[in-house]
Amino acid sequence: MTTRAKEFRGIHLLYWLSGLFAVMLAVNAVFLFWALRSFPGEQVKNSYVLGLDYNSEVARRRQQEALGWTAEVGLSDEADSRLIVRILGPDQAPLTGLAVLASTHVAGEASATSIELSEGAPGEYAARIEAPGGARVETQVTARRRSEETAVFKADKTLVMP
Repeated sequence: MTTRAKEFRGIHLLYWLSGLFAVMLAVNAVFLFWALRSFPGEQVKNSYVLGLDYNSEVARRRQQEALGWTAEVGLSDEADSRLIVRILGPDQAPLTGLAVLASTHVAGEASATSIELSEGAPGEYAARIEAPGGARVETQVTARRRSEETAVFKADKTLVMP
């Protein structure tokens, strides 16, 4: 008694290729879903216009470097999760009397939150921030002299909530 092997025909090839592409499309759909869920899109409004106006950003950074200011951005060790920003002048002395704002963006959320920081100790500005424990928070700090309208100092920092 001889057993005869089934023939591999064109329809079988069609089934294999269709299955392969179906699996590939399903995996791509899952990756696309998670990519869009974890990064909602632009981080900066009008990024195209900002790209065209890049030379003014370079000039702003040169002006900031000429000031010689430095900033330390971090979180307090306390349970209330306070954002603390220390701004120092070129002589490493604390800079007081500034208007300091922070924009925080929690990873996975669509919008950013603006917070006005208040000065506690000389040169130390703080505010409470809301974010779940372990969350990654992109923070952009801007400072200006109270007598001026435009920010003269910007600093970026990525923080991980305790």
